[in-house]
Amino acid sequence: MRSTHKTITRIAAWAIGILKSILRRLGIEGVFMAKVIEFYIPTSFRKPTKWVPAVERGKIIEFCPQLKKPA
Repeated sequence: MRSTHKTITRIAAWAIGILKSILRRLGIEGVFMAKVIEFYIPTSFRKPTKWVPAVERGKIIEFCPQLKKPA
């Protein structure tokens, strides 16, 4: 998690540096700040899916209709 934070911080600093250089070329100068919002995504959030061959993609899957229970 710590290395991810460092990487995100470096990317943000790089992006701000590019923005500053563009604005300087346009004649705009000043102090710029950015806040990086970090999100925690648990490993169980989205399970990896199995690869599906092209032939089976878009195939209609038929489900058994639910039996109606008497009232």
